[in-house]
Amino acid sequence: MFTDMVGYSALAQHNEALSLELLEEQRLILRPLFGQHGGREIEAVGDAFLVEFDSALGAARCAIEIQSALRDRNTKLLPGKAIRLRIGLHLGDVVHVGDRVHGDGVNIAARIEPLADPGGICVSEDLARQIRNKLDAPLISLGKSDLKNIRSPLSLYKILLPWERNRLTVAGRVRVFLRRPSVRRSGITLFTIAVTGFAVFLWFQNRQGETGFPRNRIAVIPFANISRDPGDEYFADGMTEELISELSTIRGLDVIARTSVMKYKGGATDVAEIGHALSIGTVLEGSVRKAMDKARITVQLIDVATQRHLWTAEYDRELRDIFAIQSDIARRVAEALKVQLVPGEREQIEKSGTQDMEAHRLFLLGRFHLNKRTAADIVRAIEYFQGAADTDPRYAQAYAGLADCYTLVAAAGYDILPRADATAKARAAVMTALELDEMLAEAHTSLAYVKFRLDWNWAEAEKEFKRAIELKPGYSKSHEWYALYLSLLGRSEEAIAEMRRAYALDPLSPGVSTGVGRVLELARRYDEAIAHLHNTIAMDSTYADARFILGMALYQKKRYGEAIHELHKAYELSGGRPVIYAFLGMAYAAAGMNNEAEVIFDEITQMWKDNKVTVYQAALVCVGRKQYEKALDLLEQAYEEHEGLLIYFKADPTVDPIRNNPRFKELLKKIGLG
Repeated sequence: MFTDMVGYSALAQHNEALSLELLEEQRLILRPLFGQHGGREIEAVGDAFLVEFDSALGAARCAIEIQSALRDRNTKLLPGKAIRLRIGLHLGDVVHVGDRVHGDGVNIAARIEPLADPGGICVSEDLARQIRNKLDAPLISLGKSDLKNIRSPLSLYKILLPWERNRLTVAGRVRVFLRRPSVRRSGITLFTIAVTGFAVFLWFQNRQGETGFPRNRIAVIPFANISRDPGDEYFADGMTEELISELSTIRGLDVIARTSVMKYKGGATDVAEIGHALSIGTVLEGSVRKAMDKARITVQLIDVATQRHLWTAEYDRELRDIFAIQSDIARRVAEALKVQLVPGEREQIEKSGTQDMEAHRLFLLGRFHLNKRTAADIVRAIEYFQGAADTDPRYAQAYAGLADCYTLVAAAGYDILPRADATAKARAAVMTALELDEMLAEAHTSLAYVKFRLDWNWAEAEKEFKRAIELKPGYSKSHEWYALYLSLLGRSEEAIAEMRRAYALDPLSPGVSTGVGRVLELARRYDEAIAHLHNTIAMDSTYADARFILGMALYQKKRYGEAIHELHKAYELSGGRPVIYAFLGMAYAAAGMNNEAEVIFDEITQMWKDNKVTVYQAALVCVGRKQYEKALDLLEQAYEEHEGLLIYFKADPTVDPIRNNPRFKELLKKIGLG
């Protein structure tokens, strides 16, 4: 027996602590089961086990019990904490030499295991012959397979587990039925069943796969960089991102956003596992080999349910043809999924931002560094985007990239430029982008963000958000930022709908998932927010903002002990953000822990005097101390200083104690939120 955990390598790269936790739990579950069925553990390497049995039947029964135990465990937990194994079984000699084992039995079992379904069992014909008619579980022939370093093709079988019978595809049901002797006796019956089964199979597949998710819900998995130069990784990432962008223009497609698919970068592509995690029906994957001024790109469109290739292609072209390749791929995907392009969409996907390959190279490097989000990488991204704009002054996407960088600096408080300078640069860059290409959805989204986050121009911001969504309905960032905008205006139901749309497009992004919790919390739907944020933390336990918003929701529910725990954790994970510290002080005060609260309030007050925290954060401390007139004084000062956090003023439940004060209402009018 050879076992292997599905998706373990990718998980270890994304969340090492969780991967080690699941690895240890897997070992605790499996090892007792080996012994109960006469198995002897030969080796445990990483997440894999090699086990020897005296009996083929004992090995098969052990494999079934393992998969049953894991299924029972997984149904009680979130998908992010599931343990799923592939198991391969083969009957052959195992030769022990010292501490090592050799023989075809070992080699073939190791080659068979990757061919099992996630949560499934694949066996060789030799083993199938020994267990046939001795198990309750039927065997399904998978045909012959060529195995790496094994001379002759092997006939392989799948042990059909009880819960798999109900979701066996129509084709699979026909294949199992045809193996019955009563069916094989009649050629006419055989022909009738085959034709009828195939017709039903085609009808079924054209609707949706057995995953239950429609084919037009698609993920572009990060393209593999197979160039000799690892430095060409930016090109493969850029290809992935630009295909996501092009496909997002097509209204008939639901395209998963970059932040969710990049979690699968560099790992083995398990289509079924990805389909389950992202709730998708189709996967687009490929590879890029770049050499000098040429590129070879291979691409496959795969149906998740059947793992059939719906379309494949290989492009061997000059680099200057890269835009035509991307447009062709987008068109072919739409055709394969039977999605009709509406007027204007074909023109949009065929439009190239620049014909200058050096400008395009610099732009891709800019996106590569911007996506890393560190202060140093944002500085490099600005340099690359500016270089792209200097190389081709008519390259609208380069200016949109600059706008994204400067808006992020102004809104998120990166210590790169003074906020006023970053705001001015963001505004100038986005206006240039739109002058060059009025149809650029990303630029409209950036402008909308500048309008409401920095300018407090609420009407113009909504106009830009709506234009961006009209131009590119699949761009998750438009929906995410528009949801925050709606929430701050008190339009809670619209905000929740928009944020859920962003979440559907970007389901593995802890930021978007936290956004769902945030708009629920601002809508005073605290129980829903708490439940959702627990799921977000299960996805990424190190994401500080998720714990911060969870702490605030627990605070509003008067669950002060839990709130203090989450706010403490958020403060540590954030590297000591003062706004979280201020909320921690409020939670202490509400819990009656006045000494702890006063220590924090005094520290925040001193930090404000030293210009290390914002006026708004100091106002929160005054609310916590019930110094309401002082809080209003500070909020009026925040307005005079155009304090960025003041946009939360109308929606934030923390300031409810002063909401009915006339000074509060007057301040709302000045901000444009009255």
